Amino acid sequence: MKQRAAVGWRFGVVVAFWLAGVVSPQETEPPPEATITELMQAMVIPASNKLFDVPRNVPQDDSGWDAVRNSAVLLAESGTLLMRDGRAEDSDVWAATSRALAEAGEAALKAARARDVEAIGEAGNLLIDACERCHEKHWIR
Repeated sequence: MKQRAAVGWRFGVVVAFWLAGVVSPQETEPPPEATITELMQAMVIPASNKLFDVPRNVPQDDSGWDAVRNSAVLLAESGTLLMRDGRAEDSDVWAATSRALAEAGEAALKAARARDVEAIGEAGNLLIDACERCHEKHWIR
C-alpha cells in the first residue's frame, strides 16, 4: 500500500510541474533557420514556377514527372513550415493561407502522381488563390 501511495504522490508532482510549465511532455521545436523571404525564394517560387509551366511544357518522361512531383512536395511542406512557431504573423490569415498553400501542394502532388495535366492546372489555381489571399495582407519584400 505504501508503494502505491508513493507512486501516486510522484505522479501528482510530475503532473503539477507539467501544468506549471516546468516539465514539458514534448521538446520544443527548434527555431526556423530561414527567413520567410528565403523560404519563398528557395522553395515556394521555384516550385510554383515548375507547376505553372506544366500545361505549356508537359513532361515527356519519368524524370520530368519526378521534377513536377518534387515541386509539389516542396509546396505542400512549405505551407507547413510557414505555420511553425516564429513565422506566423497573425493567427487567422497567416494560418489559413499557409494551410491553403499546403493543400494546393497536396493537390499538385496527387495530380503529379497521376500525371494529370488538367489537375496540375487546377492545383495551380488553388496555389494562386492561396498566394493572393496571403499577399493581400502580408507582402514580404
